[in-house]
Amino acid sequence: MGIHGLTSFIYDNPELLKNYELHDTRVVIDGNNLYHYLYYSSHVNHQYGGDYDHFANQVRQFFGVLQECGIESYVIFDGAYETNDRKLRTVLARAKERIHLAAFISQGMKAKVLPILTHETLVNVLTELNVRHATTSFEADNEIAALASEWECPVISNDSDFYIFNLTGGFIPLDCLNIHRHVKKDNSGKPEYKYVEAQIYHTDNFVKCFTGISKDNLPLFATLLGNDFIDSRVFDPFLASVKLPMEQLNSCKRHIQIQRVLLCLEDTSTTQKVLQRLSRHITKDKWEAIEQLIYNSVSGYCKTYTNLASHFGDSSLITHSNSSLVTYGGKALPNWFPMAFHKGQLPTLIANAIVSHRVILPTQVESMKQPSAYTCSAPLRHIIYGILLLHDQCDKSYEGTELNKDTCIEEWNREVKGQKRLLVKPVFSLTDSKPLPHLDSIPELPIEERRELLMCMLECDKSKLTDLPDELTLVCAAIIYWVKHAQPQVYYRHLVAVLVSIIKLLIIDTADVSSSHNVNQDAQTCDGKNSSGDHEFIMISVLGKECPSRHVVGARSRLHKFTATPTHNAAHQFDASIVHGFSQFQACLREIMYLNKLLLVPYTCPGPAYIFNGTFAYQLCRELRTRKQPDLFILELLGRSSVFATFYNKFHAVVLENTPSEFFLQENSARSRKKEKKERSAKASNPVCDSARIKDESHSTSRSKKAKSTIKIACEVNNKFSGLTIEDDTDSDVSDMEMY
Repeated sequence: MGIHGLTSFIYDNPELLKNYELHDTRVVIDGNNLYHYLYYSSHVNHQYGGDYDHFANQVRQFFGVLQECGIESYVIFDGAYETNDRKLRTVLARAKERIHLAAFISQGMKAKVLPILTHETLVNVLTELNVRHATTSFEADNEIAALASEWECPVISNDSDFYIFNLTGGFIPLDCLNIHRHVKKDNSGKPEYKYVEAQIYHTDNFVKCFTGISKDNLPLFATLLGNDFIDSRVFDPFLASVKLPMEQLNSCKRHIQIQRVLLCLEDTSTTQKVLQRLSRHITKDKWEAIEQLIYNSVSGYCKTYTNLASHFGDSSLITHSNSSLVTYGGKALPNWFPMAFHKGQLPTLIANAIVSHRVILPTQVESMKQPSAYTCSAPLRHIIYGILLLHDQCDKSYEGTELNKDTCIEEWNREVKGQKRLLVKPVFSLTDSKPLPHLDSIPELPIEERRELLMCMLECDKSKLTDLPDELTLVCAAIIYWVKHAQPQVYYRHLVAVLVSIIKLLIIDTADVSSSHNVNQDAQTCDGKNSSGDHEFIMISVLGKECPSRHVVGARSRLHKFTATPTHNAAHQFDASIVHGFSQFQACLREIMYLNKLLLVPYTCPGPAYIFNGTFAYQLCRELRTRKQPDLFILELLGRSSVFATFYNKFHAVVLENTPSEFFLQENSARSRKKEKKERSAKASNPVCDSARIKDESHSTSRSKKAKSTIKIACEVNNKFSGLTIEDDTDSDVSDMEMY
């Protein structure tokens, strides 16, 4: 939810915000708002598919400061879409806007599109830091407000709806939270406590500043301004009739509207009287529906109860009997499902699919000329949908049934630069006719059976992955699946970049070099990340022996240049074909992680922060295009005699054993076809220049022949420019791009 223009209006009235020292208290944090804020405010790159390791570090820093100041954080995430569809238009509009923003980036322009594994990364780090978190059944705003009121503690978010809720402990906008530790000292200079500087808002401040309005009227105030449930333009004729003093007409248009709503509520004491005045400006045929929307919107700000407190006290209290999640057909879910979902162990895609039979896929930065990056992972989603719909109507057969929303999943995806709605028929058995498990039976299946089932879903032979640690089995299977199902196919250099990204993030970056001779994997990392826990034993099993610190330092130094943000200009345009390949990888990785969770995690798997860095992968992939021997170049980067190079060879061999060369796009043939296409396009679009070229051809034949023979020679002694080579460096699906 959100009220357009209200935040800037609050900031324009500084008396509404009071300085505050935040310390030694609980806080309830809006999780969805937090990961948007941290990603963008920290300027983490997003153009190339997500720098999840950098984002994870920002999350660690944020909660590290809060913990130092005695602040106990509870992070609450939004759940599934509302089943009454009252927010559907807003959700689809945002998805469409995301497509447009992704298209801008793919053409080399500036825009913001949150990478798709950001939420997953945040949840992983919260688990690592033992920060309590939960997912609500549907939208979280009401639950957050109710929990904070019960605990009488502040809410932290940037959502302007929290200016409306009557929060006893107040509301702290994320923009007003200075994440730095300060020390309060007494008169003698002795430290009293550590705190974070903030500014806090209370509804008491608002009603004191604008004396004609009461707290009870704030929900109506928000509704008349418009929110995610009702369009503010509905009220424009009514608000235009409210006359303001001349001195209040100097503000922006939106702030003038806010002043008009405030004046209207000052003159009219009750909601009923406001509605009577409003009805005069709306036609009778529309009034009944609008009146219902108003009541629904107002009631949304008035919820006073939540069971989240009992969830944090005892998660076993969350069962199908007190969870509002039910299937699309109205059937109760097995106990383990709502428990896992509310603890953040199941993604919202799964809840949306079973509760509303609707999934809206968030567009990534990708080539708009190609099919959606989610095309390659579609078979995996069909399997997820099959498992879920089997529970919904397990006593009915879907064979030969009509395609409708009762029997299918309504999936929204990108098509070119627009949205497309598809009815997706679930898959109920695998290629070997093996049936999918029912939700009720999943907890009863032995882990080996769930592992075998997952590998079967991924069309992967686990016996061919035995050379790798178990903790990397699922990641390797995801890479193999991606290469085999990519549409369009990816280049070999895409694969190499992903493999090196994993080795860098999971092993090299998390190794401790504090020892003068050898690496000790179970200590703190150089950049403050803690490599203990889930990733410590991965590193030990990968390395197998102690690694000299000089190998780590050397590898980091050689790989560092690929972490720099690329500079795009006419000579080095943004290459959407590179990013598109990695977007397909992320789509496959996401769906495979979701399947693993739905099967109750038969495989442990590193989080996205240890698998993919978009900027690094993009830069390395672009560099590999210029290398005649990419594998030799990679070994030089990792250190030929290092354990990193040894593991790369092992990892590389396992993947290639399962992905023959026909699954890769051939570099040279693709480039020559692109050249021919550009030449044909240039001739067709500029016949005058083509004629001039033909006319001049007779005068330049001998010179051209000489140039051709010179290019073939590796080094011409008599030519002082022979050290310079000209290569076709444009391997992009996007032309005529605007530059940064």
